[in-house]
Amino acid sequence: LTGPIPPGIGNLTNLTHLVLSRNRLTGPIPPGIGNLTNLRSGGGGGVGLTWLGASFLDLSRNRLTGPIPPEIGNLTNLAGLDLSLNRLTGPIPPEIMGAYSGYDSSGVRSGWVYLKLGFNRLTGAIPEPAAGLVMSKSITLDLRCNELTGPIPEKLRKVYGDIYQGSLTPRLRGNMLTGPAHYRLLKPTCFFNDIGGSVHEANINLIAAWHITTGCETDMFCPSKTVNRAQMAAFLHRAVATLYSDGVGEWFPDPGLSDVNDSAWYRNAAQWAVGEGVIRAPGGVFDPGGAVTRADMAEMLAAAFAHLSAPDRAEGVFTDTAGLTDAAVRAAEGIAAAGVTAGCADAPRRYCPAETVTRAQMASFLARAVSR
Repeated sequence: LTGPIPPGIGNLTNLTHLVLSRNRLTGPIPPGIGNLTNLRSGGGGGVGLTWLGASFLDLSRNRLTGPIPPEIGNLTNLAGLDLSLNRLTGPIPPEIMGAYSGYDSSGVRSGWVYLKLGFNRLTGAIPEPAAGLVMSKSITLDLRCNELTGPIPEKLRKVYGDIYQGSLTPRLRGNMLTGPAHYRLLKPTCFFNDIGGSVHEANINLIAAWHITTGCETDMFCPSKTVNRAQMAAFLHRAVATLYSDGVGEWFPDPGLSDVNDSAWYRNAAQWAVGEGVIRAPGGVFDPGGAVTRADMAEMLAAAFAHLSAPDRAEGVFTDTAGLTDAAVRAAEGIAAAGVTAGCADAPRRYCPAETVTRAQMASFLARAVSR
């Protein structure tokens, strides 16, 4: 789905289920969504995902902009709210944090137990949550990768503990919060410590948020390392599963790859990639350690993502692709037309097809391919 969420959606006050996540919706969140107080439990995902006898309002993974309407705090029948991975700006309304109240002292849910606002462009201080918030393993708070400032609210410190060593909740990394140096999760990086200043930083964080990558080691992404074919199969497999969530399984017919053994960590991804024609393996040789070139990347992306269709014939967009196969030229021109790449240089415009692809460049190729 594209375009804005219709403002009139707030008139559907009998609506009980609403799933809008993983689309390409743009524009602001209509304040009228706060009128949908009948949103509650049921089957499915998003608002229809039953958990603890209630449901979530899930508008995540879109392109929504503007502030978070405080009226959403009226949806007290929900178990939680997920607005992550959008382009929302402004402060977190106190009404939103006020609805995040968890459980009362007897263990009964008294408000939201799930709040995900990460990977937006939110600013200002974190408001105090509801006074009744108590610690529970079921409580989830994720505010990562915004532009939040100031100290962690006292109530959150008391609930989660002043020392967050090894804790995954609350997730506060990637902001500009203040506090004692031993607060490990106050790191200004979202995931990795070796991508600061990279032009690919935002896209690396995106594919990490989409669970396409976990990095090369703890807190490291290794952005300058070259991507090989085994890694690329795994990245593409996860990326396609992210975009087409129900269209990629975990088992595929064995295409008979002579150099991929049953215990290889990338076995399923390689079988999927070859079986679906995403990566070629002439004569059943996959060459897992082989480097991925920019020409390879174009063909892989065009084959993996249905919305990145190659043109019917080469149009001469780039001046340095004459030696490539017709399929490779059309793939490069297709991903250029889709905005996935601008090439490697202008005047004249070149694609640099023989250059190998680094992990950082791979992140931008994939993030743009999934987002288009």
